[in-house]
Amino acid sequence: MELHDKYRPGRLDGDAEIYNPDRRDPNAAERWREMNTSERIKSFKEYYLKPIIIGIILLGIAAYFIYYLARPTEDELFFAALFNVYITVEDDDTMPGDFKKYLGLDDSIDNDRIIIKSYYDSILSDTEMNNFFAKKRYDIFITDEERFKTYAKTDNYKDLSETLPADVYEKYKDVLVYSNNQAHKDTDEEFPYGISLTDSKYTFYDEHDNIIKNPVAGIVINSKRTDTAIKFINFLMD
Repeated sequence: MELHDKYRPGRLDGDAEIYNPDRRDPNAAERWREMNTSERIKSFKEYYLKPIIIGIILLGIAAYFIYYLARPTEDELFFAALFNVYITVEDDDTMPGDFKKYLGLDDSIDNDRIIIKSYYDSILSDTEMNNFFAKKRYDIFITDEERFKTYAKTDNYKDLSETLPADVYEKYKDVLVYSNNQAHKDTDEEFPYGISLTDSKYTFYDEHDNIIKNPVAGIVINSKRTDTAIKFINFLMD
């Protein structure tokens, strides 16, 4: 079937604007001024909304690093980090204050100076943990037994046989958790780097709210508050 010339594909009238030698495409500002309100909203959603959201997220991440990683740490009295281990919301609220009383500190001391913080596997958590560890902010690590032994093998804990007073070591000798590490990689001998919290007055849970059968606490190898860390273990077990 023969098509009429006016319907032939690709055919434009000789006076079409595309053939105008003085033709100039409008710039973004001009196109914006020519739009009505609904067109502007649609354009904003298509071209601007996503970059703005990404920018806000990046600013939030930057603020996180500035506040949590660069803030002064002189006022901290104690820092326990829980890795993929959680306590109840109620315990999370009351544990710092209860430990403060256990230490015999004055009520005027802010509970926020005693930090009990849970971490879960994420890039942000890994970044913060590496930064805080390097700054020697941690005193106690609590996690499940499998992860504990992974951390122990990379020299993250103090040897409790050398760290605990003799009477405290004797008290916990039946609940010590042993592992090897890089410092003793040439031997099969294991050393006591952790204490099982199975008999703790606190219950520890995983991310699915299942009770962890054998949570383990260890004193961080570069802790600057070893005496307080020992008292925290006593606090958990008494």
